[in-house]
Amino acid sequence: MQSEKTGFSFDLEKEEKRAKWFMEDLEKGTGWSPGYRAPGFDSWVKTFPEEVVPIKVLYMMRDMPLPAEKFAEMMGPKRMELRKEWDQAFTDYEVLDVFPDEGRIVFARVELRCPLSNRCYLLYSSPPKQFDWHGKQAFGLFLQNATHPSKPIGQDRGAVRATNGGNFYIAIAHEKEPNTKCHVFGLTNNNYNGWLPNTGIEWLACRVVPRVFHTLQKSIIREHERRSKEE
Repeated sequence: MQSEKTGFSFDLEKEEKRAKWFMEDLEKGTGWSPGYRAPGFDSWVKTFPEEVVPIKVLYMMRDMPLPAEKFAEMMGPKRMELRKEWDQAFTDYEVLDVFPDEGRIVFARVELRCPLSNRCYLLYSSPPKQFDWHGKQAFGLFLQNATHPSKPIGQDRGAVRATNGGNFYIAIAHEKEPNTKCHVFGLTNNNYNGWLPNTGIEWLACRVVPRVFHTLQKSIIREHERRSKEE
């Protein structure tokens, strides 16, 4: 998939292989340092100096109380604007463009802890892709940096435009309770732009950034529980 209008090209098969590579590299352990942790949530950070977006943060949401397909449905682009109602990690969602494959160009903001100021993102969000993850059913959601004429860089009031290096969520069926639980393996890697400390960026990233996704994890669980009570 290619688009001159939105400034990106996208290959779902390539993104699936990339996600599996990150899991394999994490399992090797070389260069990965533990980051922020909480019950049911772990994160790790590693710097790849040769890459345009060098600092990579991986995280795992463990034993999520919903099936992998339900996670993909809640987080997929079709329901992006509904996240305004329950997502306490990211805010100000705007869907700017819809593609024939049901992918979306999306704008969102995130409030970061001091010393980082608030950032905003302009992303292509892929439709969920079902595939095999080492013998388990999985659903992948892939995000890539994008541009859009309605959101020129430099006009994001109250936030600095971050550059996304290609993020993902992989919802993996739980090994014992696949119909009711899943694990979510994720990557977040961004150039945060704007003012940053001169040193300690990796240290800062592994403590500040994963907290956003832990907040997202808790938001997803609360919303799923709320919906379950209504059904």
